[in-house]
Amino acid sequence: MALVTVLTRDPKVRQAVLSPLLDMHLVAATRSWERLTWLVRERPSTVLVLDSGALPVQLTEDAAVGELRRRYPSVVALLIVRPGADPVSLFRLGRAGLGSLVLLPVDALAGDIARAMRRVLMTGTASFVQRAVSPHVPSRESRAIRGALEAVQRGWGTEELAARLGLTRAHLSVRLKNVGLPSAGHLLIWAKLLHSGRWLTDPGRTAESVSRQLEYSSGAAFRRTLRTYLGATPTEVREGGGLRLVLPRFLDACGLGGSVVFDRSVA
Repeated sequence: MALVTVLTRDPKVRQAVLSPLLDMHLVAATRSWERLTWLVRERPSTVLVLDSGALPVQLTEDAAVGELRRRYPSVVALLIVRPGADPVSLFRLGRAGLGSLVLLPVDALAGDIARAMRRVLMTGTASFVQRAVSPHVPSRESRAIRGALEAVQRGWGTEELAARLGLTRAHLSVRLKNVGLPSAGHLLIWAKLLHSGRWLTDPGRTAESVSRQLEYSSGAAFRRTLRTYLGATPTEVREGGGLRLVLPRFLDACGLGGSVVFDRSVA
């Protein structure tokens, strides 16, 4: 599951993009570039779908995508390309070799969009964390970890997380503790910290904006949690590599220290 933010002014594109996504993902759609950038900064978006026909007229495709990549490198993007798109700009995008960017023609089929979404989601925080833990914990507990990461994006608490897994909160906590994982409540806190590790490294975000994305009551409350669980400030998390700092601490809390290898980008 991801929070997908869609920029388009075309109802046909909107329908074609939204139809294959709504069953699996949360979707926020907008017609405005300004609103899009606000949503990325203030909401827990992990995927952007950009209609090239809705980009600001003063920006070429590579300039617009480049600006988003510069400010929010943790967010992956799918660009819907219209026939009138600047071919030189598209060539520059192709030459840039952005692994977190997928280009699709405007008449792409729903299946093409679904496959592209699966591809971009493989670079997301939830997928990266699950690859690190799944070889070491039972599959249902691994699903609980992924569920906690998704619950953060949905604004769920422990009761909703447990219900999604078909358990009570108490039963979920027992199962987690039996394999050395944190209780349901602490797992949700760690899920927030893992997301924050990814987001704090984005130049377009601040500790305050990340705290709002994670629905903390204040930036001070967010910083206290970082100190309690990581012994670090937001600046120290950022300078320590973000997720590269947080994930090993989470694995240590699970008794899985040393089990992560950063062999692919987490930027």
